[in-house]
Amino acid sequence: MKMMKKLTSLLMVLLLLLPGLSLAEETEKDGWHFDEKGFLTGEDNPGEEYILEDEDKGVWQYASKDLSIKINRFREQTKKKKKQEYCVAEIWTSPDSPLGVIQSAPKDSLKLKGVAYAGMEQRHVEDLIEKNPSVLAVSDDMYGLRIIPVGKGKTKYDYHGVIIRNGEVIATKTRNSKKKRSWPNLDTMAVYQDGSMKTFDCDALTAEEYLEQGAVQVFAFGPWLLSEGQVHPNLEKINNYSEPRVALGMIEPYHYILIVTAGRPTKKYQGYKLTWLADKMLEYGCTEALNLDGGDTVALAFNNKIIIHGNMEAKNLRNLGSMIAFGLKK
Repeated sequence: MKMMKKLTSLLMVLLLLLPGLSLAEETEKDGWHFDEKGFLTGEDNPGEEYILEDEDKGVWQYASKDLSIKINRFREQTKKKKKQEYCVAEIWTSPDSPLGVIQSAPKDSLKLKGVAYAGMEQRHVEDLIEKNPSVLAVSDDMYGLRIIPVGKGKTKYDYHGVIIRNGEVIATKTRNSKKKRSWPNLDTMAVYQDGSMKTFDCDALTAEEYLEQGAVQVFAFGPWLLSEGQVHPNLEKINNYSEPRVALGMIEPYHYILIVTAGRPTKKYQGYKLTWLADKMLEYGCTEALNLDGGDTVALAFNNKIIIHGNMEAKNLRNLGSMIAFGLKK
């Protein structure tokens, strides 16, 4: 048996070393060539970027040599005949096209402990993505809203979370994880230079410790859904009601899953629970995942067009000051 395993391993190595042979699956579609991750491969593609947008079928896809995004929309109905809708994006990035962020300009400087500067200017989502074009953009932790000044040196919220963007510390004042789990509880997800992600309790690390670990971005909202492949043990107790949701998770470094759900609970719509979100992330193979700001904040754009948002019955989207982005154009 051991001899057979050794022979099999040796055969696989030899196959990989032979010119023109690879165990990686490659596909071809209308003259476009993709590798097993969905990146464009080879030199004979019709262009440098492949873009598919099929609203009717609920399928969107982007591919270049360093970024691959595939989005599928799902529509369901509850037993009470309420509508449910969500999108799942599988994202492969690379060192040449990492996870990025969109931010509007800060309003004013604040001389307040734990805040580097005031919240971002809140702008129409369409305006924000038009001025910061990308392949995919999604609402984030809405940190800017929490640190908008309201007078006398105070901010709109008492706690802002540990917030880092592009290696810059923006806010540090977070909650005590041992006390009552307020909403949002400000649990975090750190995105590191090597493309990996890790979730933490809100006060597990200081901003300086995140930077020492190599974190480039730190998002704070919560609760965390998955940590080291384990589902959060207390999700049932943390605002586990049906809502529009956004969750970002990691399968492995540079390989992410993004789930965006719509449907502000009404007579027609019903959102999704945190427990559903965690189970779905686990189903897609994630080991780390964080719940981001939901409700009317939810917005997902592909190729600078909104394809799903939190309140499908509302005419206007909630203003945002920042977003998570992949494939930023500038």
